[in-house]
Amino acid sequence: MKWFWLINLGLFQASWLVAAFFTQYAAPIIFAFICFNFYLSPSPKDDFKLLALIGVGICIDSLHFYLGTFKADTRFFPIWLIMLWAMFSISFNHSFNWFTKQAYWLLALVGAVGGTLSYWGGIKAGALSNSDLSTSASLIYLALSWAIVFPLLVKVYRQLVPSDFYQVR
Repeated sequence: MKWFWLINLGLFQASWLVAAFFTQYAAPIIFAFICFNFYLSPSPKDDFKLLALIGVGICIDSLHFYLGTFKADTRFFPIWLIMLWAMFSISFNHSFNWFTKQAYWLLALVGAVGGTLSYWGGIKAGALSNSDLSTSASLIYLALSWAIVFPLLVKVYRQLVPSDFYQVR
C-alpha cells in the first residue's frame, strides 16, 4: 500500500494523544491501533521484528523512573507506555522510515529535541508526573538520553530489517 506511511503516522499520533490525555484507557486503545496497523501493513513480518525495540524503550524509561526524571501513577511499569513503545517501534518501517536513512548526528539532534518535547508534552498533559528534579534537570536528562537512544534505535533497526528498506546517505 503506497500511502500506508500516512496511516501509520496517524495511528502513531493518535496513540500518543490517547496516552497523553486518556491514560487510563490508553493500553487497550493503543493495542487496537497496533493490531489495525499489523492488519493493513504491507510488511507485517518486518514490523513484528521491530517489537524487539520495546526492550530498549523499557530500559531507558526505567532509568528515567529510577533517576526521577518523571514518574507514573502505577506501581509497575505502565502497560500503556509499553504499547506506545510498540507503536513507536513499528513506525520505523513506515512513517519514521525517513529517519533510518539519515546520519547519526542528525538522529541525535532529532532525538534530543523530539524525544524531549514528546515526554515533556506527556508530563504537561498529565500522563506522567514531574518528579522532584528541577525542570531544567529533567529536560537535560531527557535530551541527553534521547540524543543517544534515537540513533541507537535506528542502528538496531538497521540490524533487524533488510537493507533494501533503507539506504544511509
